[in-house]
Amino acid sequence: MAVSYDLARAAVAERLSASALAHSERVAQTAGELAERFGVDVERARLAGLLHDWHRELGAAELVARAREAGIPVTGVDEDVPYLLHGPLARVDLPQALPGVPDDVCEAIGAHTYGTVPMSPLAMVVYIADVIEPGRTYSGVERLRERVADASLEELFLDTYAASLKHIVKRRRPMHPETLRVWNAIVASDGR
Repeated sequence: MAVSYDLARAAVAERLSASALAHSERVAQTAGELAERFGVDVERARLAGLLHDWHRELGAAELVARAREAGIPVTGVDEDVPYLLHGPLARVDLPQALPGVPDDVCEAIGAHTYGTVPMSPLAMVVYIADVIEPGRTYSGVERLRERVADASLEELFLDTYAASLKHIVKRRRPMHPETLRVWNAIVASDGR
């Protein structure tokens, strides 16, 4: 890889608050552990985990405006919850900001907010790592962490995605159209 973890960490440290940087480092560590468990490239998983919140702290108006400039479709849900755009926008911006970041790393970063169809193994690892990293304390996170030992990557992703959907519904947040598309694809491939 042309972009080292250390170079990426220095770039992230310049962009994010201390708490957001700590979260990104925990996601990188968790992604590396998941990658090792599920046979995914560990260094790419760590890099994607570290960079996943590249645009996390951009303001709402800037996220929407920059997404439109980048040609990313902006839905009504994105306008209501602009934070969702930080993943797709990072996917577009990172190759210019840090030349040499592999395409699959950028794709995994782009998919970590609401997913995509299909989800690559690397994207699933990053998504799961973001949800179960050690700083997360929500109800049900321990059950997901326990599933790492006995579930396949696809089963763990399905459980993690379902937990995210339950959280959205419980908080009465709008559901992004891509979230519904991803969920429908997951259950269609699950065979249930």
